Amino acid sequence: MVAGEAPPGHVDILAASVQERYHSGLEDIELVDADLQHQYLAQLLAPADPSKSVLQRIAAALRVDMSADFLVAACSRDDSLPVKRRIALKSRKNDKVFTYEQGHHTLVIKQRRQGVAPDLEFDDASLFEGMAAAVAPLAAGFANVRPAVLAARKIMSDLPMGCTGIFTLGDRWQSIARHRMAQLGCDPGQLVYPLLRRCTDAERERLLEMAVAYLRTGSLVNTAVELHCHRNTIVNRLESFQRYTGWDLRLPADASAVLLALR
Repeated sequence: MVAGEAPPGHVDILAASVQERYHSGLEDIELVDADLQHQYLAQLLAPADPSKSVLQRIAAALRVDMSADFLVAACSRDDSLPVKRRIALKSRKNDKVFTYEQGHHTLVIKQRRQGVAPDLEFDDASLFEGMAAAVAPLAAGFANVRPAVLAARKIMSDLPMGCTGIFTLGDRWQSIARHRMAQLGCDPGQLVYPLLRRCTDAERERLLEMAVAYLRTGSLVNTAVELHCHRNTIVNRLESFQRYTGWDLRLPADASAVLLALR
């Protein structure tokens, strides 16, 4: 061995030690970054609305574009670990994806790349495979992430126990609206059912059957085919329904109210 040289094996040990310290340092940096991200997300989602300047500061700290679109989704906190693992595996190098625990839910907030359609990409959808997830309407701009989070959590809270799949406001708006109105003491069912008490039982059953079928199909012909009767019979029942309840199912606004009432 030449004088001054490290003994055999010592170089390998030294290299391994340096590499270990390097990786340890990276892990420390990642932990610090994750902690800072959590703090900034906590500010963003605090009960009080942040000011525009605070929003800009949070966006700068998270390195996201204030004017970008954002995907906001929620899943059960029980599914947090697999979602985070999938994000780590599937995210691209420059993706801005954040997770945050709020109540019973795990939130996923992702800045969309420019030129991407508003629908879920395959990689986004695969994050929630085998579980239930709620996706809010696309948040146009960082300032709209907060209301999107509220929407995602509301959709998630409305889902039946044990269901799986990805659900949007389009899937659940009727149920959410009806439950919210009922919570305020405004049960939509009261818009229709008490007004049909003047009917005989048989007539009430026919009118409700017609209303449900017509609201589902939006077509006189298809409703008549489904109920095995003549088109004019459906017209007569629509007029009877309007006479008893005041709601004309051929008008979109009236149809929406009755749709909630009959749900």
